[in-house]
Amino acid sequence: MPETTFHIPTLQTQDDADAVMFELQDLPCVNQADVNLAEHTAWVSHTAMISADDIAAKLQEAGFEAQPV
Repeated sequence: MPETTFHIPTLQTQDDADAVMFELQDLPCVNQADVNLAEHTAWVSHTAMISADDIAAKLQEAGFEAQPV
């Protein structure tokens, strides 16, 4: 199962972290996710049916710049 960590520089508040977590959990093919507000990162465990770029694009649509690390 692929795992991807994203750097999200616009992650500033707990509300931001909650919004990112909501977006990640709403995606099909995402099994687990964790957002680390202090490190401005999100870790995602997902199937091969969704790519890291697809996940980053969805976060971008929600207003959060995300780059796979």
